[in-house]
Amino acid sequence: MNVQQSMCNHDLPFVAMDWTMSLWLLGLPFKLTTNHSRILATPVFSLLPRKILGNMQTAVLAPNNVPPATAQYTEAPGLQNNTPFSVMNRASELQPVRKSPINTLPAELILHIFKLGVSCRDSQQRIDFAVSVSQVCPTWRKVAFSCSSLWADITITTDNMYNVDGGHAIVNTSLLRAKEFTSRSGVFPLSLRLKLLVTPNFVYLQTGTIIIMDWLRLVFPRIKYLSIHCDTLQVARLVTNRLQKVPMENLETYKMKFGTEVISFYHSIILPPHMRFLSLAGQNEEQTQTADNLDLLPKLTRVSLSGFPVSWSRWSLTRLTSLSINFMTLHNRPSMDVLKYILTLNGETLEKLEIQGAIQRFGRLPCNADELPTNLPRLTDLTLGYLSQWEAIIFFLHFEAPALKHIKLCDVSRSILTQHFKDGFDSNSLIIQNMPALQPFNKFSSTILLEHLVYVCSLLEQVETLALEHFSLPPLVSNLFWQDDDPLKNLHEAPVFLAYRMLQKCSRLRRLTLIDPEQCFLDALNMYPDDPKTSSPAPVLTHLCLASSDCERLKLFLERRAESLAKERGPRILDYLELATAKKDVHVLEDIVSQHIDMSCIAKSSLAAEWHRSFTTGVLCPSKCT
Repeated sequence: MNVQQSMCNHDLPFVAMDWTMSLWLLGLPFKLTTNHSRILATPVFSLLPRKILGNMQTAVLAPNNVPPATAQYTEAPGLQNNTPFSVMNRASELQPVRKSPINTLPAELILHIFKLGVSCRDSQQRIDFAVSVSQVCPTWRKVAFSCSSLWADITITTDNMYNVDGGHAIVNTSLLRAKEFTSRSGVFPLSLRLKLLVTPNFVYLQTGTIIIMDWLRLVFPRIKYLSIHCDTLQVARLVTNRLQKVPMENLETYKMKFGTEVISFYHSIILPPHMRFLSLAGQNEEQTQTADNLDLLPKLTRVSLSGFPVSWSRWSLTRLTSLSINFMTLHNRPSMDVLKYILTLNGETLEKLEIQGAIQRFGRLPCNADELPTNLPRLTDLTLGYLSQWEAIIFFLHFEAPALKHIKLCDVSRSILTQHFKDGFDSNSLIIQNMPALQPFNKFSSTILLEHLVYVCSLLEQVETLALEHFSLPPLVSNLFWQDDDPLKNLHEAPVFLAYRMLQKCSRLRRLTLIDPEQCFLDALNMYPDDPKTSSPAPVLTHLCLASSDCERLKLFLERRAESLAKERGPRILDYLELATAKKDVHVLEDIVSQHIDMSCIAKSSLAAEWHRSFTTGVLCPSKCT
């Protein structure tokens, strides 16, 4: 989820009200919570799967309601295309229900409810929703079968994969469901997710993957969204080989993920011979082959790569509007020259760029003043994650984006290590000191980067949305800082003043997200100059999201914010404030809001949520997003 979505969660209550009305019409229970004058309702896509039928998923996977093992065995030998007729027959077996509003709703209203359900951002919840509503009653089942878009989300995993009858066949229950979803969706474009991860039944993984890819050949022309996640090179090679020269004329979004984020700490991945992802790079150097590759993907505009080895020098894709390159090993990151080449190929169309843990550690600086930055005229959204702050600085020296409005910056090292060392980590420990990716940058500092953005770079002046994740500002300031003649510098500690200077520089900033912020950032948010003529005030924020595992830090921020707002010239009231902390401490924030601080004096609308300690902005919401 991008920064804009994360910070617009305040709009969800209005959608939730539609759900509330629908639930009332259905006669189903619903839960309301008040937040000032706002009303938040629990979404129906999370209520229906739990409230209507508890075991409807098993029923869908087992045709004619036979025991699951028997159903899987009958489907296993050839894995023929599973039609919905056997499932439709079950409609006549549904028990009559008492006369209630749920049975008398017009089809148009039921379809509207279905559309709201499939608008959920969580793909698994969309799938569960489709199964649930088709099991409500015969009327809903009939309407569900007529709604092709309800069945267009498909996820195939390696869970529950095993052999039958002494190894004569491999059964994958998610594949059986995928085939039925495909039949029900008619000719509607498909969103397909493959999660081919190692399971306890590893011996069947490769054979099962072959069966999955063989079946996918039948639906490739219909795929609009394709996401693949694997964690073994054998499976990765098998999948990519099957994708070679496969025409997917409707494919718009492609995502490929290998391993986890920690892979960005590795030197390299030893590849099997001749292993490439050939739908991203030509098979040979001839231009004709590259052109043939592009003809196979005429509508592709969004590509996301994470961890997967790519032949960067043979990149051939153009016309992209969104590109993500994330978490590559040290030896598989594109050089700055190659990165400039790739972005230049897509410069006239690229609107969103994400590159995290994939910038070369020792990228070259511009050779001289004659080397102009590469211009990305349409780029409006940039996410930059770095293991060393110098990676980000060098990136900003090589590129310019006059239309940029949304920036997210993340210290990937601190983010990943925070997740893997749950009890905290020591930067002086031997484990961290010996990580090649962190040498010689093991201080986890973003001070020099922030100084560059404040005193050298002009990007902050045009930014409207800013997210800073896991920023650390040790007081290692340079001559640029000491030459600053703002009188506030003498009244505050260096990190606090530098953080405030950043806010001053963002003259158009309206939405700010801080993930795991240090105290200096929170203090800067509550600063206001005594004399605006000698030191300009920070811009007026409308939306603020703060996530921290330190609940006391957030509590102190609220108290100081209330004090600052009491002053005539203090900060203005926010339109929306979101605070997120560890699950065990959420109630502390709620108690503070309800008993000690009048939140209506701080923000027109506010939310206290659970923080899942992820390094991607957007997890401030209690619900899971994909």
